[in-house]
Amino acid sequence: MAANLEGKIARARSLCEKGAWPEALAFAQSWTAETPSDAKAWYYCGIALAATGRLIDAETSYRRALKLDANDFKIWNNLAGLLFGAMQRPVEAAQCLVQALQIDPGNPLGWSNLASMNGQLGRHAQVLECAERALALDPQMVEAQLHRARAAQALGKTEIVRAASEALGKLPAEKFRRTR
Repeated sequence: MAANLEGKIARARSLCEKGAWPEALAFAQSWTAETPSDAKAWYYCGIALAATGRLIDAETSYRRALKLDANDFKIWNNLAGLLFGAMQRPVEAAQCLVQALQIDPGNPLGWSNLASMNGQLGRHAQVLECAERALALDPQMVEAQLHRARAAQALGKTEIVRAASEALGKLPAEKFRRTR
């Protein structure tokens, strides 16, 4: 059973990484029909639905996944991204990310994402807090340094802007390449 689940996850992940959205959606939908109690099936369905522009259906799928497994960081994180970016519901998105970070407070990307959301909401003091949390977990996280610098600039804290700039200048070039 576990091997079967791992195989399905690997297949869904592979289709998503290739950007084969119609195939990923068809696979996830057949998986949800076969095993409607599997949160991962609904999660991958949400990913494919979001990628194909079916935003309301994607939200519904993510929320169904959360009813089955409310302790999955990735589901909360993806729902937050969907709500924030595509659906323009930033406050609700930030709440989802806070929930995700209660599950996994050691996730630097989650803290950096929350810093970004807070920045776009004009909550600069919270940006600094979140960026500092991310940097405590990953001192070489470029995004967190950038969020930190922007928030500090907005707050008039030039010493933090300078420190972030110096820290960025010391990072190896490969840290500036985006990864997924």
